[in-house]
Amino acid sequence: MKKRDITKEERILNATAQIIINEGAAAVSTTKVAKKVRIAQSNIYLYFKDKQALLNSVYQRELDKIMATTDMALITDEGLPLRQRLRTYTRSIYDFAMANPDSLTLIEQIKSLQGQGKAYIDDAMKIANPVTTLLNAGMAAGILRPTHVSLHMTAVFSIVQRHVQNIKNGIYPADKFTYEDISAMIWGAIGTD
Repeated sequence: MKKRDITKEERILNATAQIIINEGAAAVSTTKVAKKVRIAQSNIYLYFKDKQALLNSVYQRELDKIMATTDMALITDEGLPLRQRLRTYTRSIYDFAMANPDSLTLIEQIKSLQGQGKAYIDDAMKIANPVTTLLNAGMAAGILRPTHVSLHMTAVFSIVQRHVQNIKNGIYPADKFTYEDISAMIWGAIGTD
């Protein structure tokens, strides 16, 4: 099977993501990205209006990857019990992060840029509308603690992200804690029972 060629735009996004992982989102510059991709800086502007558009594209790409996972489609299936859909959401985030260890870090790094946090959270609430709807339903049903949806999302992302980073950084092996261990921590933070 022939491997698909990576487009210049994808190379730019990949280079940006690598800079974020290695140095943090604040370290991204179009000059640095161009050097990493080995293109003229002006070529970046053929694809992205500015640095913010570049960061937004990396952010959106990672959110799209999460939402494209097979099990995430189940969270909108109202034929399934609400508690099952909520557990599917947390399991999907966990499985995705284990398979893509840098993805949640990219999202969190971009969200945390000084002065940008609120805009990214607002965008995430719009982009992740199925998740927002699900979490609001969980709160309305008394399954989840009554609070702002962004706090539930942050709890799930933060616990899973830290676990994946601990494994990646060799703090403990992948089999040290099971999904059930991590799920118990998540549900302890967001659940009512």
